[in-house]
Amino acid sequence: MSSIDRNQALQISHPDVEGSYVKTNPTDQLLPRIAKLGVRGDSLQVTAVNTLALASFIVSGGTADATPTTYDASARVFPLRRIATKVEVNGDIGQNVSQINDVMEQQIQAKMMAMWNAVSDGLINGTGGDPQPAGLATLAAENANSFSNATASLTLANLDSMIRLVRPWDGDTQRAFVMNRGRYAKVTALAHAAGFDLTFMPDRILGKPVAHYMGIPILVSDYISDTETDTTTSVYLVVLGLREGDPQLGGLVWGYNLDTGPGIRADGPHRSSGATDLLFATLELNIAFASQSIGSVLRLSGVGLS
Repeated sequence: MSSIDRNQALQISHPDVEGSYVKTNPTDQLLPRIAKLGVRGDSLQVTAVNTLALASFIVSGGTADATPTTYDASARVFPLRRIATKVEVNGDIGQNVSQINDVMEQQIQAKMMAMWNAVSDGLINGTGGDPQPAGLATLAAENANSFSNATASLTLANLDSMIRLVRPWDGDTQRAFVMNRGRYAKVTALAHAAGFDLTFMPDRILGKPVAHYMGIPILVSDYISDTETDTTTSVYLVVLGLREGDPQLGGLVWGYNLDTGPGIRADGPHRSSGATDLLFATLELNIAFASQSIGSVLRLSGVGLS
């Protein structure tokens, strides 16, 4: 049994206590922006064009070009990964210590927060190997244009190079820089040193203004570490959204099981029938992260911290 003990439960079930709060929690401004895509089966699969069909002008009476488009022999596969958790509360606590604040509810809410934190970590650092989803670091490894800064400090020229390497240039499909708060502060300082301020625009998803560089939003993720190789960090540029127009420009997507939905599925609370009087609830989430084209996630690694 892993129930919260009675003394701990009494901490939040007191007439003068208005629930509980988390002292600190990491920031992830990327996850809410990723387009969701329902998956049938156990994985999201994307097939890449190998050879694009030809087309040419012909003379009057000429033969129409009938060359086909061909595809890679194997699809890129992004399996759904599962988080499964359980909340247990002693029956005495559930019935007698929950008169002011519902201890079970507080435990479920906190467990959900922990699950989303695990998802946010996987979004950046997931290896793609069972049981982890493929995160930005793994997806960017497919992109031949990803490059290292060789421990040098971040510059605006670095960001300009990243913009040139990630299509689309016409602005039809949104792109976003993703970096931790330390590099966000660095970009702000670089802009000031260059004699301008970053542009701030209202953001309907986050509900507050967000900084932009060259028209591209800068999103903060605390899950990008400052302790990567040689005590460095990374900056990403990602294409967001489902495939639009040019089929080679599919972006970063969030795959989910059509039967369970994109969110956390909770079942309970139930009362155990065993010798121990226990209330329990189960929570689960099925998720996959995928890049619909290998060019949709670009990584600048080896960024120095100065």
